[in-house]
Amino acid sequence: MDTDLSAPATPPHDEIPLTQRRAGLLVPVFAMRHREDFGVGDTRAVREAIDFCADNSFKVLQLLPIHETFGDHSPYNPISSRALSPVYIYLHPDEVPGLLAGDLERAAPDAWRAQLRNGIVKHGSVHPLKMQVLQLAWHRFLTGNQTDLMREFTEFREQEKAWLPHYTLFRLLIREYEGNTEWLDWRPEHHTFQGANNWLMQHPDREELEDIRDGYAYAQWIAHRQWDDVRVYAESRSVMLMGEMSFGVGRGSSDVWANPELFDLEWNLGSRPLTHFDTNKDAERWGQNWGLPSYRWENHRSKGFAWLRSRVAGERRFFHICRLDHLRGYFRAYMFPWPGGARHSEYSNLTDEEAALKTGGKLPRFVLGPDDDPQFARMNELQGRELIGVIREAAGPMELVAELMGAMPEYMSRALEELPLANLVFPQLEQFSGQEDPADLLLRELSLVTYANHDNAPLAITYLHLQRAAAANPDGREASQLAWLLGFAGWAEAPPEELDDRLLVALQTALLATRCKLAVFMCSDLLGVPLRFNLPGSYGIETWCDRLDFPFADFANHAVFGPRIATVRRLIFEHDRA
Repeated sequence: MDTDLSAPATPPHDEIPLTQRRAGLLVPVFAMRHREDFGVGDTRAVREAIDFCADNSFKVLQLLPIHETFGDHSPYNPISSRALSPVYIYLHPDEVPGLLAGDLERAAPDAWRAQLRNGIVKHGSVHPLKMQVLQLAWHRFLTGNQTDLMREFTEFREQEKAWLPHYTLFRLLIREYEGNTEWLDWRPEHHTFQGANNWLMQHPDREELEDIRDGYAYAQWIAHRQWDDVRVYAESRSVMLMGEMSFGVGRGSSDVWANPELFDLEWNLGSRPLTHFDTNKDAERWGQNWGLPSYRWENHRSKGFAWLRSRVAGERRFFHICRLDHLRGYFRAYMFPWPGGARHSEYSNLTDEEAALKTGGKLPRFVLGPDDDPQFARMNELQGRELIGVIREAAGPMELVAELMGAMPEYMSRALEELPLANLVFPQLEQFSGQEDPADLLLRELSLVTYANHDNAPLAITYLHLQRAAAANPDGREASQLAWLLGFAGWAEAPPEELDDRLLVALQTALLATRCKLAVFMCSDLLGVPLRFNLPGSYGIETWCDRLDFPFADFANHAVFGPRIATVRRLIFEHDRA
C-alpha cells in the first residue's frame, strides 16, 4: 500500500502548547449535547464546547479519538485509523452540501430525534440513521450543480488516496456482510483489497455498489471539512484542541485488512491487571484483553514506518496537542494468545495450567520481553525510543502527551526526560511510588495532571467509595488512600460523607496549584457529578454511551453547576492558568 505522508499544513497558532501554565477540559464528543443533536455529540456540540472553554478560561479542550467505529463503539477500536466518525457530523443543510431540510425532516422527524436525545447514546439507531441521511445528501449533491464543491470533493479524494479507497471498499463489504467486520470470515475473494476490487469490477450491480462506495467517500469529505472548520473556530477563540491517537486499531479494520503484513493476528494487545484502578471482573485475573492485533514492528521498519507516519499526520491536521494512548506499549506490549471481548471471560477463572491447555501452551506475555530481564529492558527501551522518534518527527508542531503515569521502569522515566516528552500524571497514584506524604509531593513540570480520564471513576464516585470503605475498615487500604487524597487537598476537617462543594473546590484547587504545565478536569470533575464513561474490560452495546445531562450553555446557567463553574474559572486565574 502506498502511503501519502502529506497532510494539510498546520494552521498558524499563536501559542506553543505546554510552554505556559494552562487549564483544560476533557469531554468525549459522544457525551456532548446541543438542542438539535441526533442523540450523540457532533461538531456543532464541539464548537459549543469550545465557546464554553473560551468563556471559562480553559485553554485546552481534550477529546477522545474521533475515528469511525462499527459494532464495538469504543473509540479505541476503530475500523480505520484515518476515517473520521460520520456519527460526529453535524447534519444541517448549511453544513452538508446536498442536504435539504425537507429530506432531513422526512428521514429524521423532530419527534424521533427528541426520543434519541433522551438518555444515553443509542448506537444501534443513531449510527445507521446518520449514514442514511448522508447517503441521501450524497445523491442530492451528485445530481446538483455545485461545480466548485464537486471539484473540492474530487481534490479530497486525490489527496487521501493512500487510505480512502481501501476504507470505502472495506466499508462497502461491511454492508454486504450486514455489519460483520470480521473479514477473515468473509468469502476468500474478499480477504484482500485486490481480490475485493476484482469482485467489484465484475459484479452485475457494480454501478449501484460504486455509488454507495462513493457515498462513503463523500461522508469522509464532509467530516474532514467540518473538523477543519472546528480547528479554525478553536483558534479564533484561542482554544487549543487536544486529540488522541489510540495505541491499536481494530482487528476488523481497513488498516489490518489492507496491510495484514503489518499486524500479528495470532496475538491480541492488552494490559496486565490494574493495581490501583477498578476494572470489570473478567479483567481482574489476567488483565484487559482489548482484542486488537499486535504490531509487527519489523515489517513497519522495512517500510520506513510509512503507515505510522501517515497516521500521525492525520491527527496533526485537526489537533494542536495529541495524547499518545498506552505509551508503554511502544516500548513493550502485553499480548494475549486468545481473543478479547466475551471470549476473554472464558479464561477469567482458569489457572495458568488450564489456560495453557486451551492455547497449546501459550500464555500472556510481554513482547519484546519483560522489563525485569536487563537484556530485554534494554531492547524495549531501544524500540520505544525509535518509535517515539518516528511519531515526533511526523507530529511536527503538534505537541505530544504520553499516557504514561504511576510507577514505571527507570528507562521509561529517563526517556521522558531525555527526549523530552510530556506525560500524564495522576497525583493520587504518587502515593504508590514512594510519595507517602502529599505535602511533599513534587510533580513533574512537563506533564498533564488530572484526577481521572475516560477509564476512571470521577471524584464523586471515587470519594464515596473510599469514604464508605474507610468507615467500614479504618485500618484498611482505602482508609490510607482517603487520607492521602484529603491531605493532597489540604483538608484538615472531618471528611464529609459524600463529595460536597467545599471538598470539591479543595480538590480542584490542589490540582490547579501543582507545577504541572497543563491541569485538566474531566467534565465530571468540573461539575462534581458521578458520570463515568468507561469501565476497563467492559464490552457490549451499552458501553461508551453515557452523556452529559445538558448542553454546556445550560450548565453555565444552572443553579447548582453555574456557581461551581464560576468558582473554577476564578481558580484558574488565581493559579496563573488563564
